[in-house]
Amino acid sequence: MWEQIRSNQIRSVVLVIGMGALLVLLGYFLGLYFFGSAIGGLIIAIAIWLIMSLVGYFQGDSLLLTMSRAKKIRRDDHPRLYNIVEEMKIASGLENMPDIYIIDDPSLNAFATGRNPKRASVAITSGLLEKLNRDELQGVIAHEISHIKNRDVLLMAMCSVLLGTIVILAWYGSRFLFFWQHGRFQKKVFVRGGGWYSSNNSSGSGTCIHDTGTDYGTICLSGDLPEEGIPG
Repeated sequence: MWEQIRSNQIRSVVLVIGMGALLVLLGYFLGLYFFGSAIGGLIIAIAIWLIMSLVGYFQGDSLLLTMSRAKKIRRDDHPRLYNIVEEMKIASGLENMPDIYIIDDPSLNAFATGRNPKRASVAITSGLLEKLNRDELQGVIAHEISHIKNRDVLLMAMCSVLLGTIVILAWYGSRFLFFWQHGRFQKKVFVRGGGWYSSNNSSGSGTCIHDTGTDYGTICLSGDLPEEGIPG
């Protein structure tokens, strides 16, 4: 068992290092391409990651519970669930009692959240409460309490933030790249009659497309605007 735990810890470290390296490389190449400076891209990437990490660290649990529409309960609201969580808290050796939330959802699901054992919460769906008996529910709560005790929740939250930063940079970077390339070729747009003229300074070749309709116009795409103008 201890060998498996050690193996999982090594894999977690490798995962975090790999995602961090991917973030650095992405920032490096985006900065090099758009700003001509790799340092600028690295600074932007790290700044976005830091801001998202701070939000995730201090408010991640609140955001997750709010998005899940979880409702906090006390002992009187659901005595059986409260007693089970309390039992597992004592058995695990946690100093603080996790907050307990119920999500009004028929699906079978439960999760733990919180940046440390002193600020932790356990959320469970109403469907799970209805379908499981006490022993089965105790097993689910024990699993979630183990996540809190081993700080798996914090690791998952920070990895999610790191992955989210990579996705944001890649998404916006790809779109800026598209419009950047498009803008280098499409320099001018002229409108006359029912058509438009766009110059392509890099190609020098042209194509004329005739259009009929309420306003007859000729659309000419060329490297240089004809001296006589766009035929109308």
